[in-house]
Amino acid sequence: MKNELKSMFTEHWKYLAVNAACELELFDRIFEGQNSLNKLIQSNSWDSKSLSNLLEFLLLDGYLNKVQEQNIALTDKSNLLRKNNPEGLYYACLNWSGEHLISWQNLKHTIVTGDSSFEYIYKKPYFEYLNNEPTKLIDYHKAMFEYAIDDYKELPNIVDFSRHSSIMDVGGGFGAAISIIQNNNKNISCFLFDLEEVINHSPSSSVEKIGGDFFNEIPKCSEAIILSRVLHDWNNEKSKVILSNCKSALPMNGTLYVIENCTDKVPTNLSLLSLNMAAMCQSFERNSKEYISLCESCGFKFKESRQLNELQTILIFEI
Repeated sequence: MKNELKSMFTEHWKYLAVNAACELELFDRIFEGQNSLNKLIQSNSWDSKSLSNLLEFLLLDGYLNKVQEQNIALTDKSNLLRKNNPEGLYYACLNWSGEHLISWQNLKHTIVTGDSSFEYIYKKPYFEYLNNEPTKLIDYHKAMFEYAIDDYKELPNIVDFSRHSSIMDVGGGFGAAISIIQNNNKNISCFLFDLEEVINHSPSSSVEKIGGDFFNEIPKCSEAIILSRVLHDWNNEKSKVILSNCKSALPMNGTLYVIENCTDKVPTNLSLLSLNMAAMCQSFERNSKEYISLCESCGFKFKESRQLNELQTILIFEI
């Protein structure tokens, strides 16, 4: 039992070593030909001993292979961590260091007070902070997009969106969900709604992009709205503002699709994820009954739920 605890104390070393490799764009450099310790040192003037230790760990943990006595090559795992791999997880890897890590180091503040440790440290709510840091805002949405293209790939197979003539992804970031829907339903008018500074960097080219703030007003341009992984970022009071604006934007008999990690619908315990939401946003992961109650309090009628994947549930509402 002591050995188990001792190992647990330093588990974060592995992630931070891989994170450092990503920050250095190490896997891209190896892919592009700096495929030995000597070549990496000569090209970048890095410390030879520290780099040697990093490469040794990456070899032992399956991120690199030795292909000759001195040369190294990427594995399938490290190929996913190349910055220039459009199907990779480079930005997702970077997302959990920096401010996230510092907030977790101050988790005691959240547990004692119920307040966000992020806001305690940085003096601003998380998303307000991001909105004032353009590079970090875009990197965050790149990370979320990397998760989303996997999470939402089965969305058109779970829900028949063809019954709608138009649909809008509210707070949709770079538009992974709505782009997947559009690619499978060419006749639907699809809209992506998020902050101007977000949609201006979105790679989604098949949907119409509308800039705005869902706390102020949501445009009346679709008969269905998707809120995907939006509400879990906000407490009940702010979630109700978003939901009320969604209701105002929808026509009579309009449909709302809420996609979330419902704690009662998944086999995985989400307590640590919920702690992360509390530390970062003073929010939490809810169960399906809590989401249904939240939406019904804003005038929506619950229709049904469908499981999207191992984590996400689709809750379907109508007005």
